[in-house]
Parts: sequence; structure tokens; C-alpha cells
Amino acid sequence: MNARQFAEAMSELDDRYVAEALSYKRPYTSKASPKKLVLLIAAIVAVLALCGFTAHELGLFDRWFQKPSADPTQTVQSAIEGQANKVYTICVRIEAINVDESETERVVRMYAGSELAGSRGWTDEYLSEHFVVVSAKYYVEYDHTKTFLDDGYTEQYFYLVQDPKTEKWEIIDNTSPSTSNEP
Repeated sequence: MNARQFAEAMSELDDRYVAEALSYKRPYTSKASPKKLVLLIAAIVAVLALCGFTAHELGLFDRWFQKPSADPTQTVQSAIEGQANKVYTICVRIEAINVDESETERVVRMYAGSELAGSRGWTDEYLSEHFVVVSAKYYVEYDHTKTFLDDGYTEQYFYLVQDPKTEKWEIIDNTSPSTSNEP
């Protein structure tokens, strides 16, 4: 049907049908009451919170659950041991964990006065006193039906900063020695 045919068909309508159509009132359609809207928002927030909690429990947000400690090697050890508690980890064996003085010096020199250090609030003094690189060597085996991670021997650098108030060290990043250009 084209526009001309439609116009001709409409002109054939009896005037009483046109008047009835013009005065037609739609039946009551429910508008969401504020109470229903609040309940819907609360349900959405609850579902998002549940999803976030589940992702957190499965370790999808933070690969390194850690217990900050006054000893940076203990902080790294807690993070690596935390891997053993994940549902996809079969076993973890730590070979060595130690502060790497030369890597610490290299990274401190690299960040001293840099834009990244400034954006993180790290002064040169803070870096020299409250930043350390810890080297770790460990073996890990994963359940490959639950994760895509590769298992085997791993060497990593862990970059830690110390909270001057609590004097506890916290991991801020990690990398493999072959890619240690930037934490």
C-alpha cells in the first residue's frame, strides 16, 4: 500500500469512527512506583555485590593476596603461599625469596624524579627508604581444567613499598626478570 492508497482508505472511514479514535483513552498502564524502583535498584546492587564477592573469592581481581609484614620477604612469601589456597592451584613450592639489592638500586634510579613516581607520590627520599625489589623462585602446578595459567618453575620480581606509619611492606606489582623494565 502506498501513501495515496492509504489516504484514500482513510477518507472512506465513517466520521463516528474517527471521532471515537480521537477520544480513545488508553487503558491504565502501570507506572513503576518509587517503591518498586527502589526494590529493583536494591536487587541489582545485591547481584553486583554477589558477583564481585565471587570474583574476589576466586582471585579474579588480585592475583597476590598478601599479608603486609615488616619484612618484605615475608610479604612476598604470604602472597606466593596464598596461591596454594586458590581452587585452581594443585601445589606451590618456594625455592628462594630474597631482597635483590642490585635490582632495587636499578629501579630506584629509574624512578627517581620520574613522572610515574610523582603521580604515585614517591619522592626520591621515599624511594630510597621505602621501596624494595624482592626476587622469588618457586614451582607452581595448576589444574588446567580450571585455569589457563602455565605451571612450572617461576622467577619473579616483586616490587614493594613500605607504609612509613605502619612500617609494613606491600606488593604493588610484579614481573618476570626478563621483563623487569617497569613495575
